[in-house]
Amino acid sequence: MQTEQQSEQLLGLLAQRLDLGTSEQDTARTLFRQCWQILEADTRSSVSLLQGERNEEVWRGCIVWLLKSIPGLIRRSAPADSKEPPAGLPLSEILNACHINLISFFKELPIVLNKVKPQLLEATNSTEDFEAVLKLREWQETLVSLQNIANKYKDLFWNVQRSSSTPKQPLLRAGWLTFLLLKAQLLPGFPDLVSCMELLVCVMNLFVASSTLFPEQLHELQSSSPAAIDANSKFNTLKALAQQARLDYGKAKELMPQIEARFRALLESCAFSWVPTPLPDNIPHSQAAVLETCCVLHLQGLVDTPQHLTDLVLSLDQAYQTYYMQQVTCTTAHTSSILHNNWHGSMCAALIRSMLAV
Repeated sequence: MQTEQQSEQLLGLLAQRLDLGTSEQDTARTLFRQCWQILEADTRSSVSLLQGERNEEVWRGCIVWLLKSIPGLIRRSAPADSKEPPAGLPLSEILNACHINLISFFKELPIVLNKVKPQLLEATNSTEDFEAVLKLREWQETLVSLQNIANKYKDLFWNVQRSSSTPKQPLLRAGWLTFLLLKAQLLPGFPDLVSCMELLVCVMNLFVASSTLFPEQLHELQSSSPAAIDANSKFNTLKALAQQARLDYGKAKELMPQIEARFRALLESCAFSWVPTPLPDNIPHSQAAVLETCCVLHLQGLVDTPQHLTDLVLSLDQAYQTYYMQQVTCTTAHTSSILHNNWHGSMCAALIRSMLAV
């Protein structure tokens, strides 16, 4: 009974987010039950790829995601009085509703799809390769890459911030959210790992550039990256980060102004009371005599004041959600581009919650 209630609640969420009509809701419910029965029967088989385990929460999430993502499976249509297409159901909401994580979802999804594919092909009256349509292989590779990037980010973060007095968790989250937002804007689709790491290093440098490095912290950084000290005895923060990440410093330096401009625009749009209006073209760093940050924006208090960091994290989260919804609603409901944007937004939103456990 509890399983049936949970399934109905999830189907209700699907109907609400996609503005499904009565017949579309009936189709979704029928297909859900058919897929569920297939998985139940397969689990009882001695040769099941599901290895006899009943991972019902993951099954539920996989089925609902397939129902809403495969073109033509549910006839989506906006209400007659609506000028905009349905907002869609992000993967992150499905994961939260099912109480599962992104890793479990991706581990089970290909197996579930393989089992229910004949039923879904019959329902769509097609012979399409759903794995290719949904770009499952690309997204699985992207997930692995982003896991590697998240791990590298945490390593670099602790190398830089170990001795600082800044609250670690809000700053860690602020950097990751900034990276995800700028990645969505500047590196759509399936970017290579090096491009993502170059972006990450520049984002980290933004926060270092607005930090006060106390003598102990500066000494540690200089000791760990002596090659980042220039002829004038200034410590180059971007060069140090690039070297630790094994990246080309020249390329990172070339990218830095673009990343800083995006971050500046974000800060201005948030209208924080503690951000000067308008932002000056150049705010010198208070430690300019000993630091070279490759930035022109050094916002005192951005990193060192806990409430400012809290404000920033909340605004970054909202900015990402707003950007994602703009990408979805500016395309038509049946094109592959909305499917791709929905994947991208859903995946990144889910990654925010799943990859920064410290």
